Amino acid sequence: MAAPFDPAAATADWLSHIPAAQRLAAQNAMDWRMTVWVMGGLVMIGIAALIARNDSLGAIRRRLEANGPQPWLSAVALSGGLTLILLAVSAVIDGLAYWRADMVLFAGGGVPKPPGFDVLVAAAASGLPLGVLIAMALVPLWLGLMRWRPRTWPLFAGGFMTAIILGLSWLPSALGASPALQPAAASPARDAVLALIAQTHLPASGVLAWPAAGLDGDVIGGFGPAKVLMGSDLLAAPPDQASAYVGHLMGHYVHGDTLIVCLIASLVITAGFFAMQRWTLPLAKLMCRRPPPDAADPEALPALAVIGMLTLTVASLAAGAYLRFANYGADAYSLDNARAPDGLVAILERTWDHAAVDPNPLEAAVLYTHPPLASRIAHALAWKAAHGG
Repeated sequence: MAAPFDPAAATADWLSHIPAAQRLAAQNAMDWRMTVWVMGGLVMIGIAALIARNDSLGAIRRRLEANGPQPWLSAVALSGGLTLILLAVSAVIDGLAYWRADMVLFAGGGVPKPPGFDVLVAAAASGLPLGVLIAMALVPLWLGLMRWRPRTWPLFAGGFMTAIILGLSWLPSALGASPALQPAAASPARDAVLALIAQTHLPASGVLAWPAAGLDGDVIGGFGPAKVLMGSDLLAAPPDQASAYVGHLMGHYVHGDTLIVCLIASLVITAGFFAMQRWTLPLAKLMCRRPPPDAADPEALPALAVIGMLTLTVASLAAGAYLRFANYGADAYSLDNARAPDGLVAILERTWDHAAVDPNPLEAAVLYTHPPLASRIAHALAWKAAHGG
């Protein structure tokens, strides 16, 4: 008589397919990234506080307004200067975080040698000019809105940010925006996905070939038929892996996860605007050598920046928490419909991104948008055990 299926032993067996050196390197790299996340955040807040305390923004403003008040010019100059400094520091922190982590992963094996520190910093800084220009265009308008509608400006700003987030992150997928694609060529993987589409009654007419690099695919749409996209590697994958992977993507589509995470981020950011309304002036009085008269004064920008950074951190944590929950839900949808737990586990191992397979809860909460690999494998194999092994 065969022994009963043991999901814990099966999980350990699957994880043993990854060399121990790579798993250890992944954990060490994650520990480093967590350290940089904490220390980098403190450095960013410290830089903003130092700029406020040494009155450098005030000195620039006094020079600009030597012949009379120039509130708009001062707002443009001070917002551009502060943004330039903060984004430059952020680029160095990001470059350091990824360079050291990538070097640790490279030493553990399984990943190519990373580019140098200077290359990573340059890549992180590539968006700096655009960020500065956006700040110089929008921050003066924002400060003007704060003066014009001192009680209700967070609602206006929150509505604007919600529209931006939805327009950039959700709307393209909901509209099914993609280049003109051809139907996927016949293959066992494509046929397995077509059968899954028919079984789940997904409103899609077929499978489209997606010119994406690597093992990838997507399910997009929202205002019409869904589009099921499969890259060449996915079309060549074993049928159980292809159907399990696309079943996961279908789960996100059916559950509306992209829209929900955008709304969560928008809600947190709007709450952050109300925090700015309440706390910017008291914080500015603590930080600045020359306390500004109100929160809309350009010299209060370091305090606004601190609250803004904290708001973005909370928004990232909230979005990450929902995405981890959503990815468990998408895995469950795949398991219940594709019914291919081994295929799902195999595709999870094939697409492992060299993140720690079993990080501590703080690292998972801060740095992960998907559940860690060990817990996802355990979830799939627990489903297998519950359905007869």
